[in-house]
Amino acid sequence: MKNSYKLLLVALMIVLVSGTALAKYNESPLLAEQVKAGLLPPVEERLPVNPLVIEPYEKIGKYGGIIRSTHTGPGDSTGYQRLVHEPLVYYDEMFYEIHPNLAESWSVSEDGKVITFKLREGLKWSDGHPFTTDDILFWWEDVQLNTELTPAVNLNFQSGGEPMKVVKIDDLTVEFRFKEPKGGFVNWMATGHETYLPKHYLQQFHIKYTDEATLNRLAREHGVTLWSELFRLKAGLSSGQKAVGMPTMDAWVLTTGFDAPVKISERNPYYFKVDTAGNQLPYIDAYHRELVGDVEIMKLKLIGGQIDYQTRHLWTMYSDLPLFLASQDSGNYRVIQTEGGTPGLLVMHFNQNYDADPEIAKLLRNKDFRIALSYAIDREEMNELLINGLGAIGHGHLHPLHPAYSEEADKMYTDYNPALANKMLDELGLTARDEEGFRLLPNGQRLTLIVDGSTHHWAQVDGGQLIKDYWEAVGIRTVINLMERALYESKREGNQHQIGFADFADPIIPLLQTGHQITYVVAPHWETWLTTNGRDGVEPPADVKRIYEIYTDIAPSTDDEEVRTALMREIIDIWADNFWTIGTVGMHFNLSFANKDLRNVPAPAAHSHPGNPGIYRPFQWFWDR
Repeated sequence: MKNSYKLLLVALMIVLVSGTALAKYNESPLLAEQVKAGLLPPVEERLPVNPLVIEPYEKIGKYGGIIRSTHTGPGDSTGYQRLVHEPLVYYDEMFYEIHPNLAESWSVSEDGKVITFKLREGLKWSDGHPFTTDDILFWWEDVQLNTELTPAVNLNFQSGGEPMKVVKIDDLTVEFRFKEPKGGFVNWMATGHETYLPKHYLQQFHIKYTDEATLNRLAREHGVTLWSELFRLKAGLSSGQKAVGMPTMDAWVLTTGFDAPVKISERNPYYFKVDTAGNQLPYIDAYHRELVGDVEIMKLKLIGGQIDYQTRHLWTMYSDLPLFLASQDSGNYRVIQTEGGTPGLLVMHFNQNYDADPEIAKLLRNKDFRIALSYAIDREEMNELLINGLGAIGHGHLHPLHPAYSEEADKMYTDYNPALANKMLDELGLTARDEEGFRLLPNGQRLTLIVDGSTHHWAQVDGGQLIKDYWEAVGIRTVINLMERALYESKREGNQHQIGFADFADPIIPLLQTGHQITYVVAPHWETWLTTNGRDGVEPPADVKRIYEIYTDIAPSTDDEEVRTALMREIIDIWADNFWTIGTVGMHFNLSFANKDLRNVPAPAAHSHPGNPGIYRPFQWFWDR
């Protein structure tokens, strides 16, 4: 697998250079005008002492223009976060090597318990205020460790059951100290996770720095009651999106609210990266994300030439690939296939904590019941109808190129065998049927399964009807209940679902995003128990505890990929043995779409959930027309 990634990396040829500063720097004409008017200091004063030097994918770009994209509304909370994020360190476009970013260097102690980062000297927030280790300490001590803002410490920040310690050495040097080895923490951070907040801006909304009377007044002015609600609003914690008015380290600064018809982000005059010719990045002046009603409108805008770059929401629309390819010239875009894909495109997660109906709950927890339903699905037909036969049949735990991939686990119970499905359901005692042929529960009520999902996901919309047909063919009345994404997530978190649609969309990054899948839809109360150290929720079985032990303690303690691969394989084996989820079909590539005149967009590149499309470095894209 390493060789495969190396070949793709060589093909990509995007080089990060973090060496000495260049002799002269250039800037956007828009910023040059502001400098001339006395509104901004010269570019040399806005850049750090040692800017991050980027070698563009194709060639040195030109300044100017906007990029048009789309989003689907409030539930589309992660789209912007995936576009712009600046962690201390960063993976390359193939998720193979980690490079400096805000931190110009880092080191891990021999025992793996202390990770030290050295920031670039002279970094500045988008408002010109210095970026220092105080911003990292503020994020940790005043936000992550404040229970009014963060009720439970993220498992990634724990080791040996204890939160990490963040220690300031000086303005540029910070240590992350763990009770147990946590060498894999750097890998996790490099997928796009930011570990800082602008203290100089947010402290005015924090109870530690501002008097309660002032905070109460500000809270009322913003339509909330508590200081914590005000802070979360101003920090973007409530929406999961960066807030208007908050300084950023990103290439563009959000200037319009999330309820605006078009979300506008404009260039950051203090951005810390330059190209090899000394041109301050980004090349593009602004990024516009238009609100559209649904994915169908998004698709029409793409083929009509009204979108300059899009991957989110369209990346798995494989059934429309012939249309997308045929419309490239008229829409003036190109289709880019990115490595990785979504191996589990349509996966049913059976809620092991469901308790609203004891009879249904008992069946959901019965492995043989789940196996029977798996045999009832015609995956070959699904592959043809949903994705023109381009997909792969399986449960979609991992990409086949992943060293921990198990064909046995991926293919188990995937044969289409409705006779066996009926036999297994009969053997479970579900032999009685009503006048319509649907099976009855032992209490005489019709057995009805409700599968919840999101209207934003085309595979859940189109594939859901097929699942309904297959399961009703073996006597299981099935209701496909699709809703707006935010509502679906709320229902899921409230443990109100029987079965939930989701996907397995993190196929390339080894063991960095895996643990969440056990509770993502399968068992919300287990997650609560684990994240509160048993104070709340429902205690999970030993297998689930083992997965979390691997995910939170063992795997993060090492950066040895062979060890991490073995641990990942153990998780897959546990998952397959319990068979909590039923997969159907998946794809081993995803789709991106870029205007033909938009250059420096990498192809090929890797696709995986946390960093896409920010991992493709949109700050070095430019218009060549």
